[in-house]
Amino acid sequence: MIDFSKKRVLIIDDSPAMCSSLRMTLNNFGISRCESSNSANEAVFRIRQRDFDIIVCDYCLGDGKDGQQVLEQLRRSELISPSVVFLMVTAERSYEKVVSCAEFAPDDYLLKPFTAETMSIRLERAFEKKEQFIRLYQLTAAGKTEQAIAECDRVLALKSKFTMDLMRVKGELLIELGRHEEARRLYEEVVAMRAIPWARLGLSKTLNLAGEPETAIATLELLIGDTPQYLQAYDTLAKTHEEHGNLQLAQAVLEKAVAVSPQSLSRQSAMGDIAYRNGDLTRAAQAFGVVVEKGKNSYFRDHKDFVNLSRVLLDDGKHDAALDTIASAKKSFDSTPELELTSAVMESLVYHAADKPAQSQQALARALAVKAEHGIALGDSVAVDLAKGCFLNGKEGEARALIKDMMSNFYDDEKIQSEVRRMLDGVGRADESQALIESSVNEVIKLNNEGVMLAKNGDLAGSIELLVTASRQMPHNVQVALNAANALIVESDRNGWNEANMQLASELLEQHAAKHAGLDKFKKISALLKGVGQKYGVKTSATH
Repeated sequence: MIDFSKKRVLIIDDSPAMCSSLRMTLNNFGISRCESSNSANEAVFRIRQRDFDIIVCDYCLGDGKDGQQVLEQLRRSELISPSVVFLMVTAERSYEKVVSCAEFAPDDYLLKPFTAETMSIRLERAFEKKEQFIRLYQLTAAGKTEQAIAECDRVLALKSKFTMDLMRVKGELLIELGRHEEARRLYEEVVAMRAIPWARLGLSKTLNLAGEPETAIATLELLIGDTPQYLQAYDTLAKTHEEHGNLQLAQAVLEKAVAVSPQSLSRQSAMGDIAYRNGDLTRAAQAFGVVVEKGKNSYFRDHKDFVNLSRVLLDDGKHDAALDTIASAKKSFDSTPELELTSAVMESLVYHAADKPAQSQQALARALAVKAEHGIALGDSVAVDLAKGCFLNGKEGEARALIKDMMSNFYDDEKIQSEVRRMLDGVGRADESQALIESSVNEVIKLNNEGVMLAKNGDLAGSIELLVTASRQMPHNVQVALNAANALIVESDRNGWNEANMQLASELLEQHAAKHAGLDKFKKISALLKGVGQKYGVKTSATH
């Protein structure tokens, strides 16, 4: 039996009367440490301030958000640990369809009306599951993916009542480790028992990873046809189309997704990005407009949303609206060097388009000064915009340096190369775009190969000096970072433990873990780091 008297609970409901009622219900089985919030934003604020063991949230909150969105925000932002029980309360009989298709499902949900006994039983069951999964959570959080898979197998062998949950986690871990064929067999096994949406989605991912995009797409289209509320399927289908260069199809899929769930700001933003790249300025402006408007009270709001909308308005010839949007960004966010820089870049482009050269040059000078003073690492779109501003205002040297820097960091990113080509075409330099991009890419490849060759020839010191310097100059270039980390680890393996080098290798891996942990090369170098640590009896912070 769970000792509920020690549990701290947060109740989220827009009705104070319902909060009081839920508090009394919880009191009936020993919970007295209750707090309540009458809005989603207030609840998130409280959760940021202190830890709770249980969150009881009403589905309909009445402030433009629902409980499902609150749960998504908490999980995406990692504001609650896996050990927290999230219980949804709803009068909506259709919620079962919502939760069956949700990426982030609550631990359980209760349909109103319900008794204290019913709530107690559901919470007991939720904590039973948490207890059985606690070791798995710990291993996953520590990045020990292999051990986490072994833990899944151990609990599965016990014929756990949570078999399906365990298989879902195991499939995701297998994909993370690049063991795609094993994951595929697992998903096929689940689908053979029951056509669960998450298993069909996982199967489509493994099909795509196995080089069968047509079958993956067909699987996703059938899944969407059967479960049109399953938004993850739309996201994955759109991403698959995009990966294979079918941007129009990707946009069509996202349009259907936002029609199903117009409240998702991240999906609206993705919609705007795809539409803009397709030249569909009307749809892009609509999507980014939704993000800006509905994001006013969101913890995920970002000044980049305003910049995206301003860029679309600029291309559509709506100069005053573009400037108004940037002005709104300045009013809506605290002043930071990044905001100052991005605002100045967009103002420079708008003023140039509006035939106001003096103001355009002043704004560009301000942007370049802020970049130089604060050493800001530019996002790819802002870097393209700044390079465009430089070309338009006669600063060709600065523009070429920016393009070289982008290509050095993202030399294998076709999307960014496409953005650069489109920009160069727009400033009348289409004839030199390929040469400019290729020369920048070739320089990186030459430097990278030189560092690798030095290591192969036994000059580890020279290799480390070259590659570490390059990784600092190109912080987004994963291949240079991985080669630098490899040289640093091999040096310790051969010559004895070097704490500084191994710490730097760990930092390089961590820097790229979020986006590139699935790469085979990343996993091999992480394993090498761990192995060398074990050799010298030192615990390392290898990501995997």
